[in-house]
Amino acid sequence: MTWLNFNPEVHWPFSGAVTQDIHPSLLAKAGSDETELRALREVASYGKQIGIISDLLLALVASVQPKKLGPEGEHALEQLCQIVGDIQRIKEQEHPLPETPEAARSLIAALKERFPELKTT
Repeated sequence: MTWLNFNPEVHWPFSGAVTQDIHPSLLAKAGSDETELRALREVASYGKQIGIISDLLLALVASVQPKKLGPEGEHALEQLCQIVGDIQRIKEQEHPLPETPEAARSLIAALKERFPELKTT
């Protein structure tokens, strides 16, 4: 009875893996799509913007007593620290190119130290 083995795969809306497209045209209309796209292309990605805000927020919290945040604030701070740490670990695994000539020279020196065969080049 092969018909008993009939098991179609059905994907209902929002079931299974869902990818998210954060295109400016999908966001609330607070300004123009063109301005949003230019800001993303020419200034900073959403990730970069959120990273800067996270760094600033963590610096501000460090300057006050975190215990004054209360339980909800402390929980949110723990979550933010976890997220920032996880993102940093991901970035470290990507091995991005250095941003300055000095950083590049330092990386080259470290690589030559780790791989002596590179010293001849």
